[in-house]
Amino acid sequence: MAALQSAVVNHEAETYSLFRRVCPDCHRFRPVKDYTTRRIRTVFGIVEVRNPRWMLCRDCYPGMVDAFAPLREICPDRATSELMELTARLGSMMPYRQAARVLAEFLPVEPTETHATVRKRTIRIGERLDDQVAEEELHARAQTDERRQLEMQLPGDRRKEFVISIDTAHVRSAGSNSARNFELVVARCGRGGRGEGGGRYFVTGAANMFERRRA
Repeated sequence: MAALQSAVVNHEAETYSLFRRVCPDCHRFRPVKDYTTRRIRTVFGIVEVRNPRWMLCRDCYPGMVDAFAPLREICPDRATSELMELTARLGSMMPYRQAARVLAEFLPVEPTETHATVRKRTIRIGERLDDQVAEEELHARAQTDERRQLEMQLPGDRRKEFVISIDTAHVRSAGSNSARNFELVVARCGRGGRGEGGGRYFVTGAANMFERRRA
């Protein structure tokens, strides 16, 4: 398994490094700065991979001599995502010292992998999850704000039109001491036509199908 892990990690590192060497503007190879060795920690031990550094394209960015290491983009923690996730899960379920002892008992980790390492990885994974949730909420809010209600254009006098809009949603485990779910019905009525003033809103809770038919 260790040999297979080493082959997979080296193949992924070489593939991504070659992909990042191609300039996205002119599609030519970027110049080589140098080659070093990078040690990546995995669940099966440490794997050494070739760590190139590419310079910026001289044709697209003349006069700039900056360089970057593509492996830092996919492995900034010098550890695979599987090891980071496993460490964070153990660190969130038990004390850091106990989690470090469990990792040392079942995985070929180095003596430098102490409780401080477990704490740092757990906090780092938690911060990334918080950032991911915040970004998803931001995108969801932006998509909700951009929604517009489409009205069907009916022939006749718009002032005589009466539009009713109904929407439903299920609220799970509404009560703190109850696991019962209930349905929330929101309705709006008003005059038809674009540009008309908003109508009134009506909200009902725990409405079943029979009650809605009677209404």
